[in-house]
Amino acid sequence: MATTSVNSASRVGLNTIASLAPWFSRLVLLLPTLIMIAIAVRFIGNPSHAASLTGVTLSTPEALTDTRVTGALALTIAFATASSILSRQRLRMGHATVIVLMAFILAVRIYGFATDGTTLAMGGQRVKTIGETLFLTLNAIGLFLQTYFGKQSAVSQ
Repeated sequence: MATTSVNSASRVGLNTIASLAPWFSRLVLLLPTLIMIAIAVRFIGNPSHAASLTGVTLSTPEALTDTRVTGALALTIAFATASSILSRQRLRMGHATVIVLMAFILAVRIYGFATDGTTLAMGGQRVKTIGETLFLTLNAIGLFLQTYFGKQSAVSQ
């Protein structure tokens, strides 16, 4: 009898986590989406100001246009993650998008540290690196939860 009540309690706990997992996923996808939108607005709307925050000077019209394209890339990523937030079936793809994005960004940032002499102490590098690592970790957890509970619901049906 005790085993049955323990199993029932475990199932109730897993059911609670399973019902909260999509909302956790949406929450951890929302912040990178909003940041990508902010980057897009900043780079499309005022590329000179956006680039100057890290010491870059845009001195030709072509440089301005190319920098606006960076904003378009950020807007594309925001669109992809936002569309995954709205669909329970696409949450895993949204997590995968953010995971791959953050992994590439961190890899390039580390490459920059090694080749350019940039350090975590310079400008906003520490905050950026921590944020990217946090987004990578939270979305990996979200992907795990969506995968695990997606398999569980498929087995129970």
